[in-house]
Amino acid sequence: MKTTKIKIWLLGILQILLVNPMVHAGDWIIGSGKSDVTGPAADLGMVGYGDTGQTTKGIHSRLWSRAFYIEEPGTGQKFVFVSADLQSITQGVKQGVIKKLNAKYGNQFNDANVMLTATHTHVGPGGYDHYVMLNMSALGYDSDNYNAITTGIYNSIVNAVSSAGQGDIYVSQDEFDGININRNPQPYNQNNDSHQYSSNTNKNMVQLKLVKDSGTELGIINWFAVHNVSYGTSQRQISGDNKGAASQYFENWKTSHNPDFVAAFANSNLGDSSPNICGPGNGCGANERASMELSGGKQFEAAKQLYQSGLSRLTGSLEYRHQYVYLPGYEVSNTFTGNGDTKICEGVVGWSMTAGSSWDGPSDIPGVFEGMTVDNEGSAWNKNSNLFTNAIAGYPIFALMNGFSDATLFNQSADDPCQYPKPTFVKRKVFGAELYTAHIPFQLVTIGNLAIIASAGEMTTMAGRRLQNQVLQTLASKGIDTAIIAGLANAYHGYITTPEEYQMQHYEGGHTVYGPNTLPAYLQVYNELALAIKNGWGVSSGPTPPDLSKDQIIKTIGVVYDDKRLWESFGKVTKDAKSSYEIGNQIKVTFRSGHPRNNFTKIDTFVEVQRKVNGNWQTWLKDDDLDTKFVWRRDTSADCLACSYVDAIWIPAENTPSGSYRIKHKGYWKSGWDRKLRSYSGKSRTFSIK
Repeated sequence: MKTTKIKIWLLGILQILLVNPMVHAGDWIIGSGKSDVTGPAADLGMVGYGDTGQTTKGIHSRLWSRAFYIEEPGTGQKFVFVSADLQSITQGVKQGVIKKLNAKYGNQFNDANVMLTATHTHVGPGGYDHYVMLNMSALGYDSDNYNAITTGIYNSIVNAVSSAGQGDIYVSQDEFDGININRNPQPYNQNNDSHQYSSNTNKNMVQLKLVKDSGTELGIINWFAVHNVSYGTSQRQISGDNKGAASQYFENWKTSHNPDFVAAFANSNLGDSSPNICGPGNGCGANERASMELSGGKQFEAAKQLYQSGLSRLTGSLEYRHQYVYLPGYEVSNTFTGNGDTKICEGVVGWSMTAGSSWDGPSDIPGVFEGMTVDNEGSAWNKNSNLFTNAIAGYPIFALMNGFSDATLFNQSADDPCQYPKPTFVKRKVFGAELYTAHIPFQLVTIGNLAIIASAGEMTTMAGRRLQNQVLQTLASKGIDTAIIAGLANAYHGYITTPEEYQMQHYEGGHTVYGPNTLPAYLQVYNELALAIKNGWGVSSGPTPPDLSKDQIIKTIGVVYDDKRLWESFGKVTKDAKSSYEIGNQIKVTFRSGHPRNNFTKIDTFVEVQRKVNGNWQTWLKDDDLDTKFVWRRDTSADCLACSYVDAIWIPAENTPSGSYRIKHKGYWKSGWDRKLRSYSGKSRTFSIK
């Protein structure tokens, strides 16, 4: 009897396999995870546009780190990919995350098998670099933001590792029009290979879909090249911008299948690729928010198409190589320069960088424009002290460093012939400080037939195409047929243009810090890493970058204390909701508040929309949702010098059910007497949505 049952069971299993030949043990161990990296939501300069007046004043959507763990069974080879809603991943952030991982997992994770990338939002808090340039808009280093970012990224990786199980990875790709435009076609057209391509921007979207053997869909990694700049310098609420919106749309779409689904919309060779396809600063929406949602929505809809069709299972092995290269003085051969052996220049920021991108974010500094070279006015830029004063007004931290005056800094800005035709605004090393890292991380990862190429800078369309072609050519014999540029990875050193684009000295060329042969250096190093993977060779780790975490001199100022009037309490409603609203109406409730930087890592949401269900209040929305906005502002009244307000704003969407609602605000306030932090909360009246 028992033997008969076993035979029937085996026949049943065989029938399942015959009916569904796709049933098998997954080719990979996979996991996904997510964690908050929002940082201080008030009084900290945003990073991206370099505008010191653009400080954080609340939250439109939170910033997240999205992590994915991939392991090849039986080999011990493992890889972590992270996409974080940040302007860039700085070298200090990578160092901090690796330290945390080593403390928990020993030597399982290192620079070679952990790739941290950023979506490149320009409306998140800055001050988290250990080099100077990205801290300028924050007027210094902010350890609170740095710790929030490194801890959040670390937690997302831990969540990904702990969720891991056997499963499969599917890859799909296609080209999509109407999402990006080349913001600087003139330099692009100088490329001698531009005629080989039908478009002057990268329209190709590549996506990985991770599914466990149980059928649980863990998430996606989507790569598409577009600047994350739908919001401009007037935006003061933190936002993941169009990439963050796309992630939120996709995750909301998949919530019914898996509430822990992680959708990363990572960036690629975005250097000259803009979402503002209807004109300078114009993303075709009625306003910046509408343009942000439009761009995010387009990326989401394209990703949905890839998710539901054209899937190919990713099989094969997992390989990776990593090397640090000290770029100044690095020798590049004629094979990659096409113009003789040459050495990479010491870093210089060009004048056109200070002009900003005329399409996506001009600085509007008088007398400064894209295309400033040493030839079109000689070296007038360095001889014009008035022009220099105008520019330094846009970047005041240069004048603050070590107490030097504008004139002293001006005298340090002689042109470097190696950087020709770039006129020098400021050198990478100035008065003992370094604006950017010179220890550039190069990381190449292959998963089956897919190659992921890390770029520590903003690589233009053609620069990315040339690098992809180089790697694909070298690895063709290993079956690698798809290559992705993973933008803004592991460190940040400005832009990477082609030598031809560099000659034009538009914004991107002026911000190609290490000179005209930066891309040839990338081609050479990545060719060596690709050869190492192809032939099974090891590579030297290269010179270890210094840890500058304890060398930060200029630091941001924290909260001194919070105040209120004697008859008030923190959390008190100063402007309440009306009794009822209709769908699409704006609901705004104002609270007496403490400073949002107080104990902010303990606050999962500053604003909560609650709905009454069966007599109980339930969370309906938080400050991360795109339909809400948390706005912090100072009380400018003369009798309340350290007072502030919070405006909790909600516009009910069409799918909002009718019923009773209220809005709640919570936070912390700091006493001026004992310096202690105390929590508080407040809530609006109950109102109805009809």
